[in-house]
Amino acid sequence: MKAHSFFSRFIRNNKQRQQISVAIFPESLTLAFQADELWVIDTIEATNSAQRVTAIEELLKRNHLVDCQTKIVLGHGLYQSLLIEKPEIPQEEWATALPFLIKDLVNESPMEMVADGFIAPLKERLQVFAASRTVLEPLIKAIRQAGSDVSTISTEEVQWGAFTSGSMSQLILHRRQDAGLHLTAFKRQVMCFQRQLRGVTFPLMGDDASATQVQLQLDGLALELQRSLDFLSAQLRDMPIAQLLISCDGEDDLRLAQELSERLSVKVVAVAPSAVALDSNASRIAWSGFSELPEAVIDLYSEGLKPKTQLLTLPNVAASWVIGAMLIGALAGWHQWQNYVVSQKLAAEQNRLAVKQSEITGLKQRLAEHIPSPLKVELAGNLEQHIAAQQATLKAIEGHDDSLRVGFAGMLRELSDAANGDISLNHIFATGHALDLAGIARSPESVPSWIQAFQSHEHLMDRRFQVMKLGRQEENENVVTFQLQATRSNVSVGASNE
Repeated sequence: MKAHSFFSRFIRNNKQRQQISVAIFPESLTLAFQADELWVIDTIEATNSAQRVTAIEELLKRNHLVDCQTKIVLGHGLYQSLLIEKPEIPQEEWATALPFLIKDLVNESPMEMVADGFIAPLKERLQVFAASRTVLEPLIKAIRQAGSDVSTISTEEVQWGAFTSGSMSQLILHRRQDAGLHLTAFKRQVMCFQRQLRGVTFPLMGDDASATQVQLQLDGLALELQRSLDFLSAQLRDMPIAQLLISCDGEDDLRLAQELSERLSVKVVAVAPSAVALDSNASRIAWSGFSELPEAVIDLYSEGLKPKTQLLTLPNVAASWVIGAMLIGALAGWHQWQNYVVSQKLAAEQNRLAVKQSEITGLKQRLAEHIPSPLKVELAGNLEQHIAAQQATLKAIEGHDDSLRVGFAGMLRELSDAANGDISLNHIFATGHALDLAGIARSPESVPSWIQAFQSHEHLMDRRFQVMKLGRQEENENVVTFQLQATRSNVSVGASNE
C-alpha cells in the first residue's frame, strides 16, 4: 500500500463528490448519473452474484467513475416486502430489531438479514423491507474496490414514489421488460399498497392479437384495476385515489392510458420522464435513486454492512512510525531553535545588566558627594518646625470669626432702631453669627412682626433663629414672654447684656 493510500483515509478533497445511482435487478444492472447537465444511462445484463460484481466494476470503469457516492436501488426479486404490526420500540432501533421481528415470515436467519421500514398509511401498520446480506455484501465490496462508497440502499417499490405527487393519492401501473405487471399505490409519495397482476399476456395491445382479444384483455385489466381502486377508496377515505399512472416497457403508454381512461372512473395518464434518456423503467428506477422521499425513507445500508476500518495493520503501523519519527525530528529541531533564540536574548540582557550596574556605581559616587552635613540638617528641621508653627497661627487667625474683629456695635445699634412699643428686650447674647434674644411683648403676634423688620437692617437681616418660645409671666398672665435662639458653634466668643 502506498503512503498516499494511508493519508487518503483521513483527508478528503474539498470538491463535492459526484453522486451516482445503480439500480440492481435480477437480470441486469442500470447506472444513472448526470454529466454536463445531461443524464447518462448505462445498462449491463447480469443474472447472478458473480456477474453483478463484474458488471458493477465494468460500469464504473468504462464511465470513468471514481470516488463517487453511490446510491443503490434494489429491484423486485432481490428483497422482500412485508406488512407487520407496529412494534413498541423506538424508530432508531428498528434496523436492529426488525430482522428478529420478521424471522417467522422469511426463510433466512435474522443474522443474515438487513431490514428497515416506515409507518404505512393504511391501518397504521409498519411497512418492512428486508434483503439478504449475501446479496448486498458482494455489491458493496465491488463498489469500494472500484474506488467509490455506498451512501444508501433503497428498493424499487419505495422509489416509484418519486414519480407521484406529494399532494394526492395515486396508483402506478408499471412493468419492467421481461418482468411481471405490478400495481403500486401511493399516498403523498408514501407507498401504501402493492400487488402483482397475473393472467395478462404481453404486450397488452400486441400487433399479433386481434382487436377483440385486445379489447377483452383491456376489459379484464380494467376490472382488476377497478377492484383495487374500490379497495383503496374504502381504505383511503380522507384522500382517495385521484389518478392512475402508466409506465410499462414495451407498451405505448399514451395509447394504453387512453384505453384505460375510457374504462375507469379515475384519470389515467402516462408517466412523463424528466429526461429523454429515461426511456425505460430500469433507467427511471435508477434515476429515482437521487430523489429523497421524506415520509418514506428507508435505508438498508445498516451499520452491519458498513466496512470496519482496521487501522492496526502492518502498513499503517509502519506509516505511523514514519510520521512519529518526522514529528519527533521536527520537535527536536524546534527546541534547538528555541534554545538558540533564548541564548541570544540572554546574552543581550546580560550586556544591558553590566551597563546598568556601571551606571549605578557612578550615580552612587555622585550621590556621596552631595550628602549634607548634620548641622545643616538640624537647622533645616528647626526652620521647618518654625514655619509650621507660623502657618498654624495664621490659620487660627483666619478661622477666627470676622464678627469678633468688627464688634457688635452695629448690631446693637440696629436692634435699637428696630425697637417699637410692642417689644422690650431684657436679654441679648451674640457670638459669631449666632444671636439669642429674650424679653416681653405686648402680644404673641408682635414677635414675628418685629423679626420681620430685621430684613431692613444690614447686621440683622442675615440672622436666623431656630427656636422661638412664647409664654406668660406667672405673676401677670397678661404679659407675654419670648425667647429666640440660634445655633451656636462649639467655641464661641460673645457679648451679653442683661
